Amino acid sequence: MSSSMELNSKIKELIDAKQYKEALDVVDSKFELCIDYTISIAINACSIINDYNRGLNIQQKLPSNSLKNSYVQASLI
Repeated sequence: MSSSMELNSKIKELIDAKQYKEALDVVDSKFELCIDYTISIAINACSIINDYNRGLNIQQKLPSNSLKNSYVQASLI
């Protein structure tokens, strides 16, 4: 995957198929391509599978401007 759009599409496809761990593996391997939308759905996936440590790891990698995004903030609650 070479673009954020491709990454979002792949992750959304995996999450829709309830393949949450696989979606999070993609997020981990391509975190540099993640945009706020991707981060938000990844954090929600962590919540669905009760993998709060993984959610915390994602939060720790977030750029400061992502922490100001209301969708990311809502996902972190």
